[in-house]
Amino acid sequence: MIEQAKRFLFAKESETNKQEGGAILVITLVLVLVVTIAVLALMYLTRNDVLISSNMAVQSAAQEATDEGVTAANASLQTLPNWPEVTSPGYWYLPLPTNANGPTRPTVPPASFWSSCTGTTCASIPIQYGSFNFNVQYVMYPAGALATQIGGNEQNQTGTGPGVQSIRYYVVYVHTSRANGGGLGVTVQTILRKVQ
Repeated sequence: MIEQAKRFLFAKESETNKQEGGAILVITLVLVLVVTIAVLALMYLTRNDVLISSNMAVQSAAQEATDEGVTAANASLQTLPNWPEVTSPGYWYLPLPTNANGPTRPTVPPASFWSSCTGTTCASIPIQYGSFNFNVQYVMYPAGALATQIGGNEQNQTGTGPGVQSIRYYVVYVHTSRANGGGLGVTVQTILRKVQ
């Protein structure tokens, strides 16, 4: 009888240990699943943060390259001994667009213009900013005839006499894109002034 009681208690104890072991296994599996999901979420967020940081770095570098393009366009304009429309300096200067009503205001060139720009329709300069290589292109238009305004552009001024300067304004579009073709291009418009 004592033997039967011992076997009964041992069997009950063994069954309880098996149940506890099964519960611990389930809890452990749930914890492993939760930790795995947390690690995957962290990896996803970290990857997105890296992509966002990388895009911001490229955007900042592209803006700096665009600023250098504006500086280069201004240098091209200022080194001319005369007005571009008089000296016809070449590829980076274009006359005002026209339609049936006459001259019109210049508009931002489409993406197809920049992709087909070969050096005969716009200026193109390579710029390296940090680890990024950019292709910066620009094109320049007059802002209107003397003493006139076209579409709200700055007015050109001229005069004669002592101390009078002739001033002309030009609309410049500067386009920056990655040299490897990756990413979107950035196009800015600015007005440059030439004084003689």
